[in-house]
Amino acid sequence: MGCSSSTVQRDNDPPNTSYAKRRPATKSAIRPQSQRIQSQGGIAPGTGAGKRARPPSGIPKPHPTAQPRMRSGAQLQTGARARPSRTGAHRRHSTALGTIPDGQPPEDSVIRDEVKSFRLFIDQHCINFYRTQCDDSGASISRYIARTIITNVIEKRLNENSVALNLANALEKYARDPANEKRSEHLLILCKTASMIGRMMDRHPESWEFSWRGGVDIQFPSVMRGHAEFMPATVDI
Repeated sequence: MGCSSSTVQRDNDPPNTSYAKRRPATKSAIRPQSQRIQSQGGIAPGTGAGKRARPPSGIPKPHPTAQPRMRSGAQLQTGARARPSRTGAHRRHSTALGTIPDGQPPEDSVIRDEVKSFRLFIDQHCINFYRTQCDDSGASISRYIARTIITNVIEKRLNENSVALNLANALEKYARDPANEKRSEHLLILCKTASMIGRMMDRHPESWEFSWRGGVDIQFPSVMRGHAEFMPATVDI
């Protein structure tokens, strides 16, 4: 009887309410996790977005420097293709139609187009820089320039600068503005163009020649390829 009286609640003791206090805590602990997330302003339940946001731990992540390293290699390879070769730079020369390797014989059409451009440049030079198209004797200035450059630069292979300077001095009295330095510069361009045409003809397997046969009415000579006329002469009408 003494042991049982210790476990019985006495009348004057306060009621035991420990179970009532623990029941709300038990409900809060078993509340679904999705409801707690929604109440905090998180992702709504049933969307599955919370699971997709976290990648599986079993898949290895790519190395952060792998992709930039591949791009760097591609850029270096592209730059190597775009960079011109230094060894081939000195083997090429520029023309009005592009760049031709020195060791490659030029086509006939290329020579024809360069000669046409040369003839046109002479006509433009005379129109732009001289007040008259004839000298004091009545001879054509255009013919004089063409024959002087072809004879001295292409045939005799004289220095381009010397030929241009002599022409500038000889034609100074007919110039619109004798002090205009562009006239001398343009004459030098004409001489360099003629020198380039001469080198192209030298590399061609056929022989080339400028012919002035036809009298003083010839403004620009005919071009002979071998023994046949390749380009007709320009006649003053």
